[in-house]
Amino acid sequence: MIDTTRDTLKTSKPVKAVGLLSGGLDSALAARIIRDLDIEVYGVYFSMPWGCCDKEKAGTAARQLGIKFIVLQLDERYLEMVKKPKHGYGAALNPCVDCRIHMFSRAAQYMRHIGGDFVFTGEVLGQRPMSQMRQSMKKIEIGAGLEGRLVRPLCAQLLEPTVPENEGLVCRDRLLRMSGRSRRPQMDLAENYQITEYNQPAGGCLLTSHDFAKRMRDTLDHGYRNFRETIALKWGRHFRITKEFKAIAGRDEAENSALQHYAHPNDIILEFPDKLGPTVVLKGDHPTREILATAAGLIQHFSKFKDQPPRTVHYWPVSDRNRIQSIDAAKLDPAYVQQIYI
Repeated sequence: MIDTTRDTLKTSKPVKAVGLLSGGLDSALAARIIRDLDIEVYGVYFSMPWGCCDKEKAGTAARQLGIKFIVLQLDERYLEMVKKPKHGYGAALNPCVDCRIHMFSRAAQYMRHIGGDFVFTGEVLGQRPMSQMRQSMKKIEIGAGLEGRLVRPLCAQLLEPTVPENEGLVCRDRLLRMSGRSRRPQMDLAENYQITEYNQPAGGCLLTSHDFAKRMRDTLDHGYRNFRETIALKWGRHFRITKEFKAIAGRDEAENSALQHYAHPNDIILEFPDKLGPTVVLKGDHPTREILATAAGLIQHFSKFKDQPPRTVHYWPVSDRNRIQSIDAAKLDPAYVQQIYI
């Protein structure tokens, strides 16, 4: 068992720290280490619908640790950062350095709001090639306005001492020296702490997926109306009919329901009267009959009626479910469907 008992502080006021909680193991371990130093911990979760984090697991970790917990929603400012990241992308559309700067800077604002002393994360030196190398970690710290006040408890002894350490607010001897991609040290520490509820390492942020990145790039290039619209990027089949119009076809009942739930008020919903096919959400303002017929054609193309004569499709605006109208589906050439597929 690692002793993380905090030494006597050189201050009379309570020490407060803001920690980023993702729902994963590293952030939970970091929060446990800082909490065990008798520091008042405020856990922050950044809600990103197509990200790599788990709000439920993060909340569970906060409750088990007995720390405060808030959720901050990423918004259009985040999308603008994804569109034009100062420090570039990774293998796909993942602006990892800028992403951390964005979130850490908001955590810094919250730190100042509560009169906190520092921000901490569960980062491990060398674990991720783009954002957790020594040079990148320093760049993120400075970019977020946290120079000297960003503590990384899992690898702190491999980095320069921070201001809280130098001021005696954090005992450096109680911090760790983890590095590299192996998860064994974290899992051993979790066993010692009896931490069992956490996400296993997985695919990570969807922006690292080339298929998802194509959808996001299409959205950024052609415009979006609000951040909530981007939630639908993780579901269905996406088709760019024209510059102004895009259609999304659900692949099962769950996706059909989710696409309708997150549709913009100005979108059009299309489906067979008997619902024996996918639901299509048509994005764009004031579609022509030709555009509507094409969207309806996608429903028939991905249904058991693909090779039958054109069927009637019902459609209505999201803002008014009672304004149901009808149109015949266009017969779509498979090559055309492949051409407009995103």
